[in-house]
Amino acid sequence: RRPEKMYPGWGQDGQRLHSREEGVTPDRWCITREDLLFLRREIKRAVDGGTIGPTDRDDFDPGEDQVGPCMYTVVDSYIKPITAAAGGMSWALMRHPSGLRCDMFITHCWAEGAYEFIDKVVASWPRGVRAAWCCIFANPQNLDISGLISQPRTSPFALALESAPHVMVVPTERSGMYRRIWCVYEAY
Repeated sequence: RRPEKMYPGWGQDGQRLHSREEGVTPDRWCITREDLLFLRREIKRAVDGGTIGPTDRDDFDPGEDQVGPCMYTVVDSYIKPITAAAGGMSWALMRHPSGLRCDMFITHCWAEGAYEFIDKVVASWPRGVRAAWCCIFANPQNLDISGLISQPRTSPFALALESAPHVMVVPTERSGMYRRIWCVYEAY
């Protein structure tokens, strides 16, 4: 499997792609419904192959197919390694290096299982929505984004939320999302 076929942004400079001066605007760091279906298959393949496994923080059952590993585990074991190898960009810009117009903003708690999250989002995806902004996929997980989020009103979260005509709130079995400060800010 050739990564550049699955990830058109492979080999580009992630720092440049996410730069405020010359990069893709933060509200365009989006993914599609098809990207989520692709990601679910990739996560399942990584779990089956042992690349993603239970941890002290996440003792998920690798044989279970409804909830899956939590998103913290997916980011640490899958998103960070693959985006680092690709050039340090976000997973969204690795898939769509020119970005996509934000039709929907997705807010969630990170503690949910990846399968649970993806299945809920895919099942609830509104007609006419092409692309969605979701922090896990939009933000470059290997770069220092402290400068991007130091002013919440001008953060990538706020810019995407402001541009999105739809918002999807994804509940979870594992944790209350409004325990996370960014989820509270997004609701505000």
